[in-house]
Amino acid sequence: MKTFYVSSYGKNDGKGIYIMKFDEQTLEMKRIQQIVTQDYPSYMIIDDHVLYVAYKNASSHSDGGGLGSFSIYNDELILNNNYSSSGRSYTHLCVDDQQRYIFAANYHVGATASYQLENKTITKKICAVHHKGLGPDLLKRQTGPHAHCVGITPDKQFVYSVDLGADKVVMYRYNQGILLEDSDYTLNVLPGSGPRHMIFSKDGRFAYLVNEIANNIMVFKYNEGRFNLIQAIHCVPRHFKGFSSASAIRLTSSGDHLFVSNRGHDSIAMYRVNKESGKISLLYMVHTGKGPRDFNIIDDQYLIVGCQDDNILQVLTFDEPNEKLLLSDSSIELPAPVCIAVER
Repeated sequence: MKTFYVSSYGKNDGKGIYIMKFDEQTLEMKRIQQIVTQDYPSYMIIDDHVLYVAYKNASSHSDGGGLGSFSIYNDELILNNNYSSSGRSYTHLCVDDQQRYIFAANYHVGATASYQLENKTITKKICAVHHKGLGPDLLKRQTGPHAHCVGITPDKQFVYSVDLGADKVVMYRYNQGILLEDSDYTLNVLPGSGPRHMIFSKDGRFAYLVNEIANNIMVFKYNEGRFNLIQAIHCVPRHFKGFSSASAIRLTSSGDHLFVSNRGHDSIAMYRVNKESGKISLLYMVHTGKGPRDFNIIDDQYLIVGCQDDNILQVLTFDEPNEKLLLSDSSIELPAPVCIAVER
């Protein structure tokens, strides 16, 4: 039985963090516990047996939002603390290797923030840097900056913040948690792309940027803070004319395969990775329930997909040696799942 965690945008007391169990033999999923949260848990990561949570403010008051920290003990989540950000909503976060700082992306105001960590507890806010810029999207997603993802480069030289509204990846030097943009390294993406999330290859030589608005993946060669675009590949079929927005992106632990979820086309796209060149090739797409906002990979054999608009979790089986991805019959109802976290 494998434990995983789901954050929910469910209405009223339906929202919160769900502790789930997955039986790899029967593919059955079970709810173990729901932790009701004051705010919407928009994103979660697990680092050294700690679940860190980014909160979206659930009210119009300035006492919500912020970050949370839970220690994982057996099948329980033990709250270390929640740190209110005076109404600021976060959509993504990361923790540095020494577990001294936590960095967060604020989509709504277009800013990147940093906080101090002590013994897995969030103790104080260090700084927040507001982005600048906008893009040409006609659906009003680019009328201003919208930081959507934050991470640390493999060489540990930069904190990067992916900005969907401004079509760029802002590169920050960070010293004692203080963020200072190094504009010589900030990556400007093709206008109208709407970059959402970025991950790196296992060896750190390549970066994979999924663009929500353009519905594509850009592949970059990465070296000492510099990005060199080597490929752009679609996430949805060219004949598909409906609305779709690319969402989550993840690699298998081997680094041999990459997946992206598409909301609108409602699918998981599967790619083969050429680890020498960094380039990817589409194998096929598997349709899911409506609005697959996030998914995660368990033991490189299963994908748990959170279909926000259908209020369900689904299981896909994955045979990596034979490159087979199949939608199983296993699903479970859960209100508006938006993030799936798995301990590696």
